[in-house]
Amino acid sequence: MLDPVLGTAIEMIAEVVRESKSLATPSLGLRFLEPNDEWRALVANVARRAGPVQDKPHRRLRVLVVGDDHRQRGAMALYVTSGWDVLFANDEDSVAEAIDNVVLDAVIAEAGPDEGWRPLMESARRAQPTARRIVRGVHNGPQADPLVHRFVERDAGLDALVDALTADLRIS
Repeated sequence: MLDPVLGTAIEMIAEVVRESKSLATPSLGLRFLEPNDEWRALVANVARRAGPVQDKPHRRLRVLVVGDDHRQRGAMALYVTSGWDVLFANDEDSVAEAIDNVVLDAVIAEAGPDEGWRPLMESARRAQPTARRIVRGVHNGPQADPLVHRFVERDAGLDALVDALTADLRIS
């Protein structure tokens, strides 16, 4: 192995544990059997140049999306591209099971202009008080409601939903 800073070769004994033969980015995964001092110095130099390590690793948010089949299909592309761990529910039994058995970061109601989301948000607030409660859809009422952290217009896109989910929180 070549140390680019010192311009010297480092002799290492390693076992190949993974191999990618991709034409665009061929690579090897190596497990070094007995790393020596030169190797440790190389790793330390690379770490210094890479900058500070993040204090907290990113984590996937676990989100329950509630709505009828039609609303879920319409929102599927949005949630698939989010990178979140998404659970879907469309009836009272599946909602109750998810709220009672899974620790959630948020409950999102895919709702119409009616108040059908109220019982869902009351259940979510009781069962998981730390989960964000978001209503996504057409909303004609006041923007402040103790049951809901945020209302998001249906056509606002993923950025607005991410903002609603992470606003005033320390989530990365």
